[in-house]
Amino acid sequence: METPPRKKKSPWKIVLIVLGVVLLIGGSAFGYFVFKANETAENANKALERGDKSERRDETIDLTKDHFSVLLAGVDGGASLEEGRTDSLMVATFNKESRQVTLVSIPRDSYVDIIIDDEDPFKDKINHAYAYGGIDTTIATVENLLDIPIDYYATINFDGIEDLVDAVGGVEIDVLIPISGKATGNVELEPGVQVLNGKEALAYARMRKQDPAGDIGRAGRQQQVIEAIINEATTINSFTKLNRIMNAVGENIRTNMSLSEASQLQPYAKSLKSFNRETLEGNDLTLNGVYYYELDPVDLRDAQALLQTELGMPVTADEPSTDKTDDSMTETTTY
Repeated sequence: METPPRKKKSPWKIVLIVLGVVLLIGGSAFGYFVFKANETAENANKALERGDKSERRDETIDLTKDHFSVLLAGVDGGASLEEGRTDSLMVATFNKESRQVTLVSIPRDSYVDIIIDDEDPFKDKINHAYAYGGIDTTIATVENLLDIPIDYYATINFDGIEDLVDAVGGVEIDVLIPISGKATGNVELEPGVQVLNGKEALAYARMRKQDPAGDIGRAGRQQQVIEAIINEATTINSFTKLNRIMNAVGENIRTNMSLSEASQLQPYAKSLKSFNRETLEGNDLTLNGVYYYELDPVDLRDAQALLQTELGMPVTADEPSTDKTDDSMTETTTY
């Protein structure tokens, strides 16, 4: 079944592992990268309880030829990477044929079925899944929601964004809305293109209440920041900056992708053509005095079909909707 085109939006975040991989273009820095990457990988690597393969896969994927998916989870800076709640969730699919990355953001308050081992599913906010059972429960919940396998994950302490931005020497951002006040750490930013340091970039990425678009707007700003980090990282050939980046990765990130697997992504990372992004849409919902975000079933069905197509899977969702005309946030970054 042919899947109709969907809205294409501006880029957010390619998994932090790829951030490391693109540094391989540093040429003379390669030997140092290998040495430092092994040290970093030892600190950052954490296997899943399920093992190497999703139950939704018949075979373990081959990164040299297969399309694959990554769950990107931002953990609140006040919690360790092993506890707390996820403040941001995004699924990235990597299509080897089109050299395209498709990113789907899941609003943190989305009212979904929480999947915990053999227990009966129960409804709650998706960001609570991490508190119930860590990254394994979060992955199981996302797989159930989007009806796709999650092959890899990367969790990052949100405060690590500040470290990464400072490590690359700041990032150029087209600031979309003004921010200020105690909630942003007293960071003051006005709209316009400017270079942000780590503290400013973190405040810009995390601010939510001042944005009329709420979580949807914040997701777009987070994507701006991480894309900018990637753009800066690809130009780095300084050992000093390289060392800072690897330290920031090792201290703030956990992933089940091994160093050998990450190295297989080098040709792919160097030939990426475009990043497309979607944010699941829905409506406000209050139950027993608690706020939730109720996902729109048509939009969810569209997202399922899109991700399944990008992964080269049969589209199991019902016929997706083509009646989506709001292009106010539509954008594609092509390289």
